[in-house]
Amino acid sequence: MKISLIAAVADNGIIGRNGYLPWRLKSDLRRFRELTMKHTVIVGRRTYQSIVKRLGHPLEGRRTIVVTRDHHFACECEVAYSLQEALARAQSDEEVFIAGGAELYQTALPLAERLYLTRVHANPEGDALFARLKEDEWQCTFLGEWPSDAENEFASTFLVYDRKQAPATFINLEYARHDEQRAVMERIKREGACPFCPENRRAGEVLEPLWRGKHWVLVPNRWPYEFITLHALAITERHLRFFHELTATETAELIELLTWAWKNYELQAYSIGIRCGEPHLTGATVDHLHVQLVVADPDTTKPGYERVRFAMGPKPPTPG
Repeated sequence: MKISLIAAVADNGIIGRNGYLPWRLKSDLRRFRELTMKHTVIVGRRTYQSIVKRLGHPLEGRRTIVVTRDHHFACECEVAYSLQEALARAQSDEEVFIAGGAELYQTALPLAERLYLTRVHANPEGDALFARLKEDEWQCTFLGEWPSDAENEFASTFLVYDRKQAPATFINLEYARHDEQRAVMERIKREGACPFCPENRRAGEVLEPLWRGKHWVLVPNRWPYEFITLHALAITERHLRFFHELTATETAELIELLTWAWKNYELQAYSIGIRCGEPHLTGATVDHLHVQLVVADPDTTKPGYERVRFAMGPKPPTPG
């Protein structure tokens, strides 16, 4: 699924005023329709309401998902209570469009692979700004200019930005638990390769195997949880994202691996954790199927002792 942002942005960064576009640009509206037709469009509540007020109905020919925190909000379209929920619903789509407003753009930008931007050559007053871009992360393609005329209040330029390295393809830094882990993963992300695929594994980053089979390898977790006696990762030897993609042979070998660990470490109990799919939705840092094998420390008298917590799902926004 490609996540794309589509927006019209003034030279001063303004995208809206009182919930509406501060200009009249028919060329941009036509382009928006052509690009988004037959796709899923994700919008915030106020953007949705401004569309309905302007058109008299939701966008035609498109699936609209409205993101709102208001659990009492009802409308003709689908409603999601977070961007993550909206993206999960559209995960089978080839391309999904984020169409505003400002807060949704800000949240979605780190996940986006493409931006469709109409640069409006004006400096209107407004109360909504587009998210700030780091230009060095994007490759910009110029597609055309439109002069001001009877249908277009201001001149505009249409640009497409493609991220030089697609985000969250293999690495999600949001869930790194240690500074060292973040530093290592930042370097891996820049390289654009999956660190768990056999051809990309580096000594010291993926530790020496405890057990190796044809389809799985069991390695110590380089950054183990606190208050454990064992924390290992069982990693597939081919790039998979979902548990249901395993063959019967691969599933049988995973059971063999777990049986070996149970016998070799004389385990009385153990826990396993599995996350599948988009890392920003699951809480994972690497988008390659792996199984966390955890044995909690039974000594609850240790200072500061806490139960092991396997985080699942997206992180809530930081207050303030």
